[in-house]
Amino acid sequence: MIARYSLCFQPDEMTIEIVRQMKLRLADEIGWYNSKNSLAHMTISKFQTDTVGVNKIAELVRLQCSTFTPTPVVFNDYGQYPNGAFFLAVEAEAQIPLREYAKKVMSKVSLPDVYKSNEPHMSIARKLDPERLQRALTFFDKPAISFMCNQVALRRFNPDRRQYDIIDIFPFLGLPSTEPEQLSLF
Repeated sequence: MIARYSLCFQPDEMTIEIVRQMKLRLADEIGWYNSKNSLAHMTISKFQTDTVGVNKIAELVRLQCSTFTPTPVVFNDYGQYPNGAFFLAVEAEAQIPLREYAKKVMSKVSLPDVYKSNEPHMSIARKLDPERLQRALTFFDKPAISFMCNQVALRRFNPDRRQYDIIDIFPFLGLPSTEPEQLSLF
């Protein structure tokens, strides 16, 4: 059976709670919105596959993540996308390792119709109309949120809850890579 999955950088419990509280406060200010009940995460990709496919992907991603070292992530601003998304923006310096890790993870996922996130960020709200988006952008003080990113989560979409459930976690262990290095002669 084909199901919807996502891979994401999963923050620690304290960051999850900070973002949950932000989402609740924003809902009090602007009313219900998309992503209000979504657990804090930074999406790497979304895809569809069957059980055999997801098991293969999980093993490849687990091996890749085992070579990553934990990296600090700092959210120091807010951002928006034209589709009405309001998000915590990752500090420029912290984006570098996250982009590299996402690229390496996605090199293991070769499926058609894979959505890849190009900019590390943590969504607070989605699909806001322009008025509510502007209210969200001015509602909070400048953020000062940080955590040590040390894992990727594999999540499966739960159609009953209309949310993704974490089904596996891939920790960053800092192990040496077993993949051969590509050497350049020039």
